[in-house]
Amino acid sequence: MFTINACVTNLLFPFVTNQGPFDTGLAIANTSKDPFGTSLQTGSCTVNFYGYIGSNKVCLAYPSPSITGGEHFAWSLSSGGAVTATAGFQGYVIAQCAFQYAHGYAFISDLGAQRLAQGYVALVLDSAIGSRTGSKSEVLGH
Repeated sequence: MFTINACVTNLLFPFVTNQGPFDTGLAIANTSKDPFGTSLQTGSCTVNFYGYIGSNKVCLAYPSPSITGGEHFAWSLSSGGAVTATAGFQGYVIAQCAFQYAHGYAFISDLGAQRLAQGYVALVLDSAIGSRTGSKSEVLGH
């Protein structure tokens, strides 16, 4: 008769680093504000880090600020920002956001982005819940 879905989005950043001459900047957007009539949502994310700081294996979790639809937050591993800094970390990050339609971006570069850089879109770990646009199009999964 009906389906109940949790209003959450889980994002995977499969590789982030602040080791050697590299740093990673990350951003998460709450895209529930749109021209399609989507219900505006507000929530925060728990940002989970799995990997190493130096030779020490770590599993860390830090909260983000609450953001409403149409807003985003950003931070870097080296200096923090909206999320606590994790200087020296290398591994992967899973962000558990308490709102639907979260999207993320990561940018890895040498310090100061002087010679090389690479960016990528975070993977959405959740299964599709339908189309908010009412149109059929490509799937956002990878």
